[in-house]
Amino acid sequence: MTAEATTAPARLNVHVDPLCPLAWRTALWLREARKVRPIEITWKIFSLEIVNRKEGTEPDYVNGAGWAALRSLALARRRNGNEGFEKLYVALGNAAHGRKESIRDHRVVAACTQEAGFGENFVNEALADESTIQDVINDHQEAVKRYYAFGVPTIAFQGSEIGFYGPIIHTVPHGEEAGEFWDHISWELRNPNLFELKRDRAQAQWGPVAAD
Repeated sequence: MTAEATTAPARLNVHVDPLCPLAWRTALWLREARKVRPIEITWKIFSLEIVNRKEGTEPDYVNGAGWAALRSLALARRRNGNEGFEKLYVALGNAAHGRKESIRDHRVVAACTQEAGFGENFVNEALADESTIQDVINDHQEAVKRYYAFGVPTIAFQGSEIGFYGPIIHTVPHGEEAGEFWDHISWELRNPNLFELKRDRAQAQWGPVAAD
């Protein structure tokens, strides 16, 4: 293996829903891991509301669970790319999973958009632009059709047709520990013979966690 091959960045698609505390922990770990490993993350959307929607129910893309946050993320990416998406996702995650605020509340989402450096009217703009609905649906359908995704976090190497739900973690690793954790997970992502590895998580205490 050449030195170039060993240092080439691992390019990931990472599907998240800001409502999910499990995806949040995984996202925080990946942000730590890329500090010590050559990892490039492309953030993608997944909608838990779509997954959990009862058959025959009319979707509410304004007040439905998480849609204001999801559509704001879509607009943030359109205007400010992957970096803009991440800034808003971190602000939403800190609110929802660090401070235990409800990002179903438009006012909380609006506070997050301002924290991320967007205008005070950003949420209203996202909700007024109906194309943000399709942006969310497109990301969601990509995960479902390409990786058979059913929840978040869903991660995959770019260009791969194999995506994993997980890893589900309790404590966010930092430094070299985060890098070593990635070394193991990246091997699993590349192994087409591995389908499931799971343990009961009921014994863990899932308290709040925020980004540094």
